[in-house]
Amino acid sequence: MELGELWNRVYGSEQGTLPQVAVRVLPMLCHHCGNAPCKAKCDSLGFRALVQRSDGIVYIDAARCTGCQKCLPTCPYKALSFNAKTNKAEKCHLCMHRLDAGLPPACVITCLAITREFGNYDTLRAKHPNAKAMGDKVRILYDNLGGEPNHDGATGGYPSPVECHH
Repeated sequence: MELGELWNRVYGSEQGTLPQVAVRVLPMLCHHCGNAPCKAKCDSLGFRALVQRSDGIVYIDAARCTGCQKCLPTCPYKALSFNAKTNKAEKCHLCMHRLDAGLPPACVITCLAITREFGNYDTLRAKHPNAKAMGDKVRILYDNLGGEPNHDGATGGYPSPVECHH
């Protein structure tokens, strides 16, 4: 990843008025869908530039990407972008090179708010046994690695997001 590449959009919404304002921040990145619409589109065009590993990670093989951009609008999460410098589509690949080396994705270790963790949900819950229950407000956003895309409710129940970072 280079400066200027965008693989993770962060949206925010505010509800209420002072002094009771609720702020919600929502990162939107690739969900690595089991039946990924972007991969299906690329495959249907014969390029096969989007590849799915056995662990569910969907990545772009830059050697096969023609830069046609036809995969971009198919993603329900708007997780693909186009790099005009390389003339290729891009997306998060969960830093698969880091995962293969036993390391977490870079976004987890560079998050300034220290709010990201990576791993199995049950393992993370066990790691944080005293985590405060949030009732029906709990949202597991990316619990479908290798699963089906969730076109309806892609924001896990959050209101329609407003982009707050570019």
